[in-house]
Parts: sequence; structure tokens; C-alpha cells
Amino acid sequence: MIEVLKVWVTNITIAIFFITAVEMILPDNNMRKYAKFVLGLLLIVVIINPIIKIFHKDFDFYSYSNKATNYMESSTVVTDMQKYKESNILNTTENFKVNLENQCIINLEEAYPESQYNADIDITYDEKNTVFNINRIEIGIVEKGVKSIKKIEINTKSVNASNKNILQGEEGNKIKRLLSSKFKISGKIITVYKLNS
Repeated sequence: MIEVLKVWVTNITIAIFFITAVEMILPDNNMRKYAKFVLGLLLIVVIINPIIKIFHKDFDFYSYSNKATNYMESSTVVTDMQKYKESNILNTTENFKVNLENQCIINLEEAYPESQYNADIDITYDEKNTVFNINRIEIGIVEKGVKSIKKIEINTKSVNASNKNILQGEEGNKIKRLLSSKFKISGKIITVYKLNS
């Protein structure tokens, strides 16, 4: 047992000397922090290896590290990372869209409680600048109470049932100003319309 402890302490000491020597010759650039991280992992492995062998006699760290290295060097890692990134961006975009739509409705109902509102927002992710861009905001106003029925034209070729009456006047502009100031966006991308019920 004493011999095993002696070998363990010797391995730790050799690892520390090796790490110190490598750190002394590393250049001062971005690669230094990654090298220090790997060297730190190496020291942890040297410290933990005998402890793991006590509980798991057949444990071979080198076979596990070779498997991990082979996986990291394979092209499947790049493909998996790209799929994960695309999925993450898609989910984040959708969550951002839903949250922004809900926030628009909350802000409008607090400021102008006489109506109910619907929001439809178009958002895209700009990968180059790593930002989300708001391309379009459409706000639908549904006035409370009984609504009048709009005329529906039925043709043999198509059905025309327009349910967007864009508001150009002050009513639409006050909503544009409110959302523009709240979210720090241009009023040009905001469209306000009355919804027919």
C-alpha cells in the first residue's frame, strides 16, 4: 500500500513539473488558456486515476481518452454540433418571437385597455452579426363589443374575405410610437390594422 502511495505522489510531482515546464515555454497568446486547460485536465487525471482503480479494477483511462479523441476528430462531431446549433437557433428564435408578441400585447393592453390586441412578428437570426432582427410587426386591434359583419365577395374562381383594414391615422400612429419607443425599433416595420370579427 505504501508503495502504491509512493508511486502516486511521484506521478503527481512529475506531472506538476511537466506542467510548469510547458507553461514556461508557452507563448502569450490565445492558445495559452487552452493549453493551461488541457494541462489542468492532465493533472486531474493523474490525481484521480489511482482512486478510480480502487473502485473499478479494469478501468483504463487511456482507452477512454482514445475513444473520446477519436470521436472529437471524426466528422460526426462537426455534423452533430451544426445540427445542435441550428436546432438551438430555431428554438431560440421561436421563443423570442412568442415572448415579444406577448410583451407587445401586454404593453398595448396596459396603455390602451379599450381594445384587445393580436400580434404577429417576423424575426430572423443574423448569423454573421449573431443578433436577432425584427423584420415586421403586425398588430391587430379587436374592439370590445359587438362587431359589424363585413361584405364577403364570392367569385367562381376565388373568395375574397379581407380581414385587414390598415390604420393610417392617429390611432395607428400612437400604437407605432408606443412599440417603437418600448422596443427601440423603427416605426416603419410596424403595421397596425383592425381585425374584423
